[in-house]
Amino acid sequence: MSLTATLCLASASAVMVLQMRHSAWDQVARTSQNLLEVTETAIDRNIELYDLSLRAVVDGLQNPNIEGIAPDLRHLILFDRSSTANGLGAILALDAQGDVFMDSASQVPRRLRLDDRDFFRIHKQRLDAGLYIGAPTRTQKDGRLVIPFSRRLTYADGTFAGVVVGAMNVSYLDALLQRLSIDPGSSVALFRTDGVMLARNPSNLKGLGENIAGSAHFHHYLEQDAGQFVATAKLDGIERFYTFSHVGSRPLILNVNVAVAAIQAIWWPKAIGISAVVLVLCLGLVGLTLQLQRELERRVHAERVALDANAELARLAATDGLTGLPNRRHFDAVFDQLWQRAERTGERLSLLLIDADRFKSYNDTYGHLAGDEVLKTIARCLERQVSGPHEVACRFGGEEFAVLLIGLAGREVVGRAEDIRQAVARTWIPHRGQDGGFVTVSIGVACLVPGVGMSPHQSFAAADAALYEAKRRGRDCVVCHNGQEQNTDDGVEASRASACQGSLSQAGQR
Repeated sequence: MSLTATLCLASASAVMVLQMRHSAWDQVARTSQNLLEVTETAIDRNIELYDLSLRAVVDGLQNPNIEGIAPDLRHLILFDRSSTANGLGAILALDAQGDVFMDSASQVPRRLRLDDRDFFRIHKQRLDAGLYIGAPTRTQKDGRLVIPFSRRLTYADGTFAGVVVGAMNVSYLDALLQRLSIDPGSSVALFRTDGVMLARNPSNLKGLGENIAGSAHFHHYLEQDAGQFVATAKLDGIERFYTFSHVGSRPLILNVNVAVAAIQAIWWPKAIGISAVVLVLCLGLVGLTLQLQRELERRVHAERVALDANAELARLAATDGLTGLPNRRHFDAVFDQLWQRAERTGERLSLLLIDADRFKSYNDTYGHLAGDEVLKTIARCLERQVSGPHEVACRFGGEEFAVLLIGLAGREVVGRAEDIRQAVARTWIPHRGQDGGFVTVSIGVACLVPGVGMSPHQSFAAADAALYEAKRRGRDCVVCHNGQEQNTDDGVEASRASACQGSLSQAGQR
């Protein structure tokens, strides 16, 4: 029960922790996605506006009607005021050799040759380059870091006629990204599809222009238009959760990434707190269970000890303290059981009363301690001679002992009684007061058949009368009384004489 409760509690806490983890990751994913969508829209809108200015210049230069108008009017038509917005550089028109022939900043174009730039080579080689976003570069005039945006100029026959190029300050994109509120350890980055970094928040001017295409996770950006994944950043080596999207149809990718450690910081402290509380509860539950188990074991042990003590007390109450044989109380209980059994089965029940001959004289001659040893010796003889499953020998009181036997015929009972008498005689304990000079016993036997007119009390009287007769005949002998014949005192005596003839003759010889 306790183990089940502990497992349920631990399982519930584990589910709660997993839900907290899932909730934290889901929250970061949704926040990153929302941030990405807002930023992507803003960047795409700004590029779209700037591209419109480039398209206007390309269309104007390819329009033959514009050639004949005044230079100042042509300059105004080609370069509208949107190209001079904050963060946007001048728009230049280059001829097929890379020389500037139109400049939005001045009616007199600056003397520049830009045929070595990547955007010029791309447009010269590719007819379908469209809007090309170049790698970040520094201006020759003031060293500002800018990102070139360019479109191809063509003649009527489609041959290369030059390039229209404008620049957007990196600081402008950085300022756009810096307005985004992101957590420490997070970042937002804008880069080209070839891996060249264009802008980043937090700002990292050293990383601008660096190519990250060699990173292990860059292939994710090219496999789909948008997605999320976990990877280790190339710039700082920190494991991050990336959310990315392509900026419209442009060759740009925008990503928002959050350090995995920052996500873990959202749910991990709470998880530790919950786990600690649950651990304390589980330990407390286990401790209480162990304490309860120890208490139950203590009680079981105490009950077992009490039962053992009661059993020992019962045994002591039914045992004679001197000889170790059952006492009179135990004898009475067994006698009742065997009497009921004999009544139920019809078996013969035999009672033997055994008395040490002239025991008072022995005590007076050798002392009570020696007398106690004699009683112990007789008890040991009885233990050896009486050992059947339904046989019992006990100390009846003083120097008198009793034996119960069941299921034996008269001659068998007399034989068992004779074995007991001889076993005591063979101990050869000196006794000057006895005729033979040794300790002996006299035995009175009553062979009983319950249900033929004899009660338990009468059976004791019959055995006692047989014992008295043995004493009268000189002791150290066995006398048997048959319980089926006791209508008169004469009948008792006659029964004794007939049933114990063999024993009496042996007694006479002794």
